[in-house]
Amino acid sequence: MLKVFRTLRPYLRGSLWRFLFGVATLILVDLFQLFIPLVVRRAFDALSLGNATSSMLLKLSAIILLLALGVIIARFFWRYLIIGISRKMEMRLRKAFYSHLLTLSPGWFSGHKVGDLMALATNDLDAVRMMAGIGTVAFVDTLFLMITALGMMIYINPRLTMYVIIPLPVLSIIVGFVGRIMFRRFKLVQESFAKMTDFVREVISGIRVVKSYVREETETRRFKEISRDYVHKNLRMVIIQGMFEPLIGLVIGLSFALVLFLGGKRVILATMSMGDFVAFNSYLGLLIWPMIAIGWVINLYQRGKASLTRIMEVFEQKPQITDLPDAKSVEKFWGEIEFRNLTFRYKPELEPVLRNISFHIDAGQFVGITGRTGSGKTTLISLLPRLFDPPDNTIFIDGNDIRRIKLSSLRSAIALVPQDSFLFSTTLMENIKFGNPEAGDDEAIAASRIAQFHKDVKNFPDGYNTLIGERGVTLSGGQKQRLAIARAILLDPPILILDDALSAVDTETEEEILEALKKIRAGKTTLVVSHRISALQEADIVVVLRKGEIAEIGAPQNLLTKAGYYAELYRMQQIQSELNDVQK
Repeated sequence: MLKVFRTLRPYLRGSLWRFLFGVATLILVDLFQLFIPLVVRRAFDALSLGNATSSMLLKLSAIILLLALGVIIARFFWRYLIIGISRKMEMRLRKAFYSHLLTLSPGWFSGHKVGDLMALATNDLDAVRMMAGIGTVAFVDTLFLMITALGMMIYINPRLTMYVIIPLPVLSIIVGFVGRIMFRRFKLVQESFAKMTDFVREVISGIRVVKSYVREETETRRFKEISRDYVHKNLRMVIIQGMFEPLIGLVIGLSFALVLFLGGKRVILATMSMGDFVAFNSYLGLLIWPMIAIGWVINLYQRGKASLTRIMEVFEQKPQITDLPDAKSVEKFWGEIEFRNLTFRYKPELEPVLRNISFHIDAGQFVGITGRTGSGKTTLISLLPRLFDPPDNTIFIDGNDIRRIKLSSLRSAIALVPQDSFLFSTTLMENIKFGNPEAGDDEAIAASRIAQFHKDVKNFPDGYNTLIGERGVTLSGGQKQRLAIARAILLDPPILILDDALSAVDTETEEEILEALKKIRAGKTTLVVSHRISALQEADIVVVLRKGEIAEIGAPQNLLTKAGYYAELYRMQQIQSELNDVQK
């Protein structure tokens, strides 16, 4: 247990004195409860001996009432302090967990499901809080009350107490054995919950696809199977709990039976007063809670330990892409880019995705990148902001190796708009301002006009204050892309990259966007990845990739005069365009 709390110590900082005061009030509650049987003992002895008076009974009743009032007040304070500390610990741990997730590299998330991470941030964190809060309370309360109640029972009748504690070693064996099983089974329960959470999230996010392919019944059956597995693992957990608590109850019942039989004989034989017998039973009643709480504490501890283990496994993950020791910040970027003999593979054992890529981009140039699907276009531009790490001395910006530039500095100079633009479930305006929240509404609207999105906003019920669904589900593909472009334009970065970000936009709108971009981005570097040759006709240079290598490079007009892939693709798209015009 100490090892677990050493792990949680950073998240409990500044809470020591509050915690100690909370423990003190908790012990005070137990002391008040321990005094009550002594008062009752005195009353019963007086009644049985016939020397009780009304004033004495009134006085004893008032003492019991004051002790009960003390219990209420002290209980409020320990709950407020200790439970409050556990809530703050949960908040700090959740914040640290979220912050740590943001430091991890994009490649790590591809191997971990969102549902599992959500389960860690909800159910698992809650289990840790319960262990640190009410679990700690129960542990301290159980330990103190058990020791003091047993002490009072020994004080009243040592021999009778010896008979009562005979079952306790059996209880320890049961607790140790069942606790280990409970730890393993709760971990399986949490993993099953994570699987179910991820399945539901995925289906709801892809509800349009599910309905389009009439897969509602199939997905419902799959959910039933996953849900059945979750219930099955919970039932296995319940079986252990169902065996555990009755066994504790059996131990308690045996103790009461021994007291009733042996203690009752002593009262009959006048070797034990009625007051002692009643007080002894009262202390045995107080001992019941610790004996029952042992199982509860073990349950909370094993659940919390299992959850904390899962959470710490994520904390142990280190970001693959970090600032090197000699990395420096760059105050101003001009936008000159150079690739030198770049060969890149995602893993050492895999084939290279890019081979011997070398070309130079002057600051302020408009550059087109094209090639067949799988030729390495997205990989190439993803290396610029170090979403994946290139080898040393292969990519330079303004003469600086990008691996020697601090990530915050590098990424602040680059705006990347992917084909599948991610939007947040907030307003249109907040989505546009996401990268630059300090920008004014007029600036955001101006960026929206350049992206040809402003005309669409007029048709929304609340204009720029319109709330969009999760991942922008209420917008069309073209609207999502144009909103994402507006978001990047508002940043006004030295380097802007559009990764096939106009694929869902019609040709006419595409031309309007690119023409506006050329005007406002004069003197700033712009890279446009596209399959459409029409989008690249105004580029200063076009890089044609094929199977991870540069097949052609040059001005678009020069490439059209060659019998290469670029010219072939241009002719094919011209024919397709003419066919579309005829069909219209």
